[in-house]
Amino acid sequence: MARRTRLIWAVSAAWALCAAAGATPAPQVVSRHADLRFASGRRIAVDVVDTPAGRETGLMYRKSLPRDYGMLFVFPIEIGNMTFWMKNTWVSLDIVFIGADQRITRIHARVRPSTEKTTDEEVARVRGPAQYVLELPAGAARRYKLKVGQPLDFSVPVPER
Repeated sequence: MARRTRLIWAVSAAWALCAAAGATPAPQVVSRHADLRFASGRRIAVDVVDTPAGRETGLMYRKSLPRDYGMLFVFPIEIGNMTFWMKNTWVSLDIVFIGADQRITRIHARVRPSTEKTTDEEVARVRGPAQYVLELPAGAARRYKLKVGQPLDFSVPVPER
């Protein structure tokens, strides 16, 4: 818990320093990628975030996303009611919660973005049971015809923390 608290403070301090200097923090650069196949057979390449810092930052500070883009969040275990929020996420997203069995458990379409001025109380939050969470550009879940219960196919290592 102390490590997570330090991480949150570090990310908050970095963001505050950038804001004070009039600069916008840069989106994270992801070095891990995977091929993800939908039930329809359609494939996309996804960025994989599987560390506490990578999952914390996610798609923050992005001004746009490519049409066939995805970011896959990987957690050590399945959590029964995981919460994702859109703090400093400037683009609308479809957020897909995926169980340990790689089946879709919940889909939140067109989750509203935030801005630098959005208060924590106003930031959109979504919940669902998941070990994996897939963030897609708004409208992609419908375009890919995603449904709860559908399997997804991807191969990524599960982190220890």
